[in-house]
Amino acid sequence: MPERLTEALRRLPILVVDDNPINVELLTDLLEDQGFTQVEGLLESREVVARCRQSMPALILLDIRMPHLDGHGVMRALEAAFGSRGPAVIVLTAQVDEATRSQALSLGARDVVTKPFDHGEVLQRVRNALEVELRYARRHQEAVALERLVAERTRELELLSNTDPVTGLPNRRALMEALDGIMAGERGAAVLYIVLDALHDIARLHGHDVAERLVAQLGRGLAQWLPEGARQGLWGGAELLVVLPDPGYVALLELAGTLQHWLADEHAFDGMSLTMASRVGGAAGRGVAAQRLVQMAALALPDPGEAPVRFHSDALEAAQRDDLELNQALRGVTQRGELFLAYQPKLRMPTGEVIGAEALLRWEHPGRGLISPGRFIPMAEASGEILAIGDWVLEHSMQALTAWLAEGRVPTDFSLAVNVAARQLCREGFAQDLLARLRRHGLPVEAFSIEVTESGLMADLSQARKQLAVLDREGIRVAIDDFGTGHSSLAYLKTLPVSTLKIDRAFVTGIAEHADDRQLAATVTALAHGMGCDVVAEGVETRGQAECLIAMGCDIGQGYLYARPLPAEAFLHWCADARASAETAPTG
Repeated sequence: MPERLTEALRRLPILVVDDNPINVELLTDLLEDQGFTQVEGLLESREVVARCRQSMPALILLDIRMPHLDGHGVMRALEAAFGSRGPAVIVLTAQVDEATRSQALSLGARDVVTKPFDHGEVLQRVRNALEVELRYARRHQEAVALERLVAERTRELELLSNTDPVTGLPNRRALMEALDGIMAGERGAAVLYIVLDALHDIARLHGHDVAERLVAQLGRGLAQWLPEGARQGLWGGAELLVVLPDPGYVALLELAGTLQHWLADEHAFDGMSLTMASRVGGAAGRGVAAQRLVQMAALALPDPGEAPVRFHSDALEAAQRDDLELNQALRGVTQRGELFLAYQPKLRMPTGEVIGAEALLRWEHPGRGLISPGRFIPMAEASGEILAIGDWVLEHSMQALTAWLAEGRVPTDFSLAVNVAARQLCREGFAQDLLARLRRHGLPVEAFSIEVTESGLMADLSQARKQLAVLDREGIRVAIDDFGTGHSSLAYLKTLPVSTLKIDRAFVTGIAEHADDRQLAATVTALAHGMGCDVVAEGVETRGQAECLIAMGCDIGQGYLYARPLPAEAFLHWCADARASAETAPTG
């Protein structure tokens, strides 16, 4: 803490809720070391409401992923039991996806802290939340006293209770009252949920005080663009909310775009010129509960990098709920026997000799069937489940390769390539763990290689370079997958110990028909060879493509022209047939 705690702040009760006793002990020790005197831990999330009825905490530090009743369920239970009189909640989560954050904030969380967390940041956020709660408590006490003594000040006290004490903007309570009033009319209501994406960066660079005052200025500035009957205010730390009578889809879309563009303009503030990137989720309806309408707008928030304005629809929400269900199904997938590996052969292009294969992950959901890797792998990466899945892939691919070599079902110089995710590659000790696995299975380093994407390398280039250097010293070959579709920077490429570049299928598709595509593929091939790298062409589907690649000196081919990804036994039969064909082929 940068300053000593005041006596009032020290005595505010804090409840830590997490099913992991180690996490509870860590947080309680951390808070008590900083001078907080009323810190309790709770391992059973289903007991939170009862504990609050017995003794209401000022703040709950709440884990999201818990058995029986998760953090979202706890917040719903608190809302049902206490309404606006419930405790403040800071959510602790290892999930970094926008849907988890939006859902937590729409359910009333004051803030979201991502695990693993920085101790100083957690303490500052706890202090900020408690200071706000202390201000609310004091103002409420003042309001009660003043109402008893001076009837004419009722309106002023009501204004205080509906105002955020930090920014001076209408707070969540005021916005919900305004929304309830609008929804009582005949037109229905609309909500614009605005996330200020750059606010956290401004707070880090210029301080939280600057960020809070900037939010106040921007919140007040939005008023100039709002139609009659609209109300704007602060919904969360970096979220503004606009409520208004439903103007119709076109007018609401135009208003959302106007607000988003205005926020992105330069704003003079404290001698600086600041811009504010933002995203807007919108929803409108009649006969819908006010809280539900806000939730619909929050669910409509576009992901970073998408178009900045999006409106709620039943199809959108259904897709998000489907994604959420799939995310939940990913948990523990490695223990349920739903994953398997398919293998796609790699051939030396001039001779057609099978030299290895790429192991490709597949997920067969018991109710949904095969799930596209393009869908579930990004989910696994965002949730952190990719680490367990990546370990599963390494172990099972090595088990398969060990058995194939022992049984003589693949040649002794056969090499198996495995895709490695960014979070897996950049984990401390990844290279040593991979080498230890190979030794445990008795596999030579020449029999195994890894493939990483350009974007995966750039996630943490320093750590990636460190891990790849260890593998390179031990003779593990490393390929850059989908080369040319990401950064493609020679400045970083020449510093990395890679042995293979894989030309993405996008460069191969039109190679037989279009001279520009041929020239581009030839340039990449020459570049790779000039750096001492082999070249693998992905997505080879026609004989014409193969002939062009052979002519430009491409070393290895992979694609449907030769074989689709095959289950293990089918792949081994394919290899046997390929060897038999090669042995009986005429020579000379």
